[in-house]
Amino acid sequence: MSKIGFYTGLCWSASFILAMFSLTQPAWGFAGNFLGVLSIWIAGIQLRTLQTTSSAGAEPWGVRKRWHKALQAQLLAALLCTFVQYMYFRYVDNGRLLTALTEIYSNPVYADAMKQAVPGYDAKEVLALMSQVSLTDLVLNFLVFNSFIAIVLSIPTALVAKVKVNTV
Repeated sequence: MSKIGFYTGLCWSASFILAMFSLTQPAWGFAGNFLGVLSIWIAGIQLRTLQTTSSAGAEPWGVRKRWHKALQAQLLAALLCTFVQYMYFRYVDNGRLLTALTEIYSNPVYADAMKQAVPGYDAKEVLALMSQVSLTDLVLNFLVFNSFIAIVLSIPTALVAKVKVNTV
């Protein structure tokens, strides 16, 4: 199970890294999104293979067991991706994310749209608040978000892992 979570986590981590590259080069965003969706298929196929090899001649896993195994794999992927996110923000980012967000929030078109959508919106207050977020807070936020995504993605992963039963 840990191997499946590791490979899925690699997909998630690569997706995150490509998303960070897309801040300056938007074309990388598509590849990052593709890897995120591909992780469902990778985990599902690996679970299907595990199911057929580990229970040769036995009944296929039920819905609950498939979902449980998919959830385990996706949560392991979430932990690995959170670790990669921590390492990225600790050693690589050097404020690039905050700089990119400053450019976006300072854009007059974006500011006008936000003021219409959210009365009382002030870009300077948002940026001041974001600059005060610590690395620990950021990583814990990513951990919660990744765990939520893992729970959601475990459902389609379990569907991909379904083995067709041959009836004679």
